[in-house]
Amino acid sequence: MDLIEQTCRQSGFFALCDSTLRSDPRSSNANLEGLAKISVEIVIDKANATLNFIVDLFKNVSDPVLYRSYGTCIDSYDASVERLLPEAIAALGSKDYATSRHDAATVATNVNACDEQFSEKTPFSDRNRLVHDLSLMSAGIIELLG
Repeated sequence: MDLIEQTCRQSGFFALCDSTLRSDPRSSNANLEGLAKISVEIVIDKANATLNFIVDLFKNVSDPVLYRSYGTCIDSYDASVERLLPEAIAALGSKDYATSRHDAATVATNVNACDEQFSEKTPFSDRNRLVHDLSLMSAGIIELLG
């Protein structure tokens, strides 16, 4: 069993973790801390893409209720991309694993806050689920560090 498989088996999201980390060539030579950093960087990429997608949709929203709901999602993703995920990376670098894990897991909470704005599936529900699961996967990997 290689480090990626061993790590992913403990992440809580084995299939997602394994496919995500193996898709990044840096993972093959990374140690556990490197895998954690790579996983958070992947969350940043996916969260940024989702934020941009929601912002594009938001431009065409005229309904006041939807306007507020999309605005909540934008705020949630913006906090994740601009503050939480960069803090998670910085905390990893300073070996403050508790803060890093907390910040990564909070991204999933922010995604939930976005999802709760809608009673039915949105054009970005699948993207939300991916960012949610990736952030919890990253938190699980970071937890293995201590």
